[in-house]
Amino acid sequence: MSLDTGGKGKQIIHAGIQGAGCSIPADLEGGDFFDFIPLGEDQLIVAIGDVMGKGMRAAGQMKELCTILHACTRKDLSLLEIINQLAAIGGKQLHRAGSFATLCLISYEQQHNCLTCLSAGHPSPVIFSGRNIHVPRVRGVALGFLEEYQGTRPEQVVLSRGDVVILYTDGLVEARDANGQNYGLNRLKEIVAANTCLDAVELQEVILNDLFTFTGCRQQRDDVTLVILKKELEKGGECHGDQGK
Repeated sequence: MSLDTGGKGKQIIHAGIQGAGCSIPADLEGGDFFDFIPLGEDQLIVAIGDVMGKGMRAAGQMKELCTILHACTRKDLSLLEIINQLAAIGGKQLHRAGSFATLCLISYEQQHNCLTCLSAGHPSPVIFSGRNIHVPRVRGVALGFLEEYQGTRPEQVVLSRGDVVILYTDGLVEARDANGQNYGLNRLKEIVAANTCLDAVELQEVILNDLFTFTGCRQQRDDVTLVILKKELEKGGECHGDQGK
């Protein structure tokens, strides 16, 4: 089954990383967002977030937050400095509007194969390396509650070729079937672990097909956003996933 993502999809290949993302709003516009921001030839910034609520108001606040994020990435700041500025500027705007936003930021540097991540109230990324699954212990207060970012220090993970990183919003794991059961993080992990040999775009489609088969394509209760990152294999490289291409 092919899914209509409403033209909200985006793909990138940069710094040795394949990236595929899509955001499917529950209404015409949504408050979920994601972005790939390449910096030079060696670095890729990835952001995923969720502004409180749905519809035009949340979408407007989401766009303002994205504008601030892009401005911050042009200043050659560390990931912690970027999220501090987002909390100080974007968080202040959200607070005035009686809103808040969760955010997860990732920076990948190809030279050291190093992925750095931070979270402000957003689910941590899930990293699949061979048969191992790692969830970084990054936690923080969502933007809009405090005048500055408060949370854990950034966590760094060295990626190997073929490793897969999954980022998502709660609308995905909390999607329900006809019996009211949630899709859940465990089902997401299982479908990814069985398909890590696929490229990022193919894996995204497999996950969304599984999600909408689970829900029976019922009206979404919340925006759904999914981002896949995969460290590229060398040409002819071996895949260690459960399912070969």
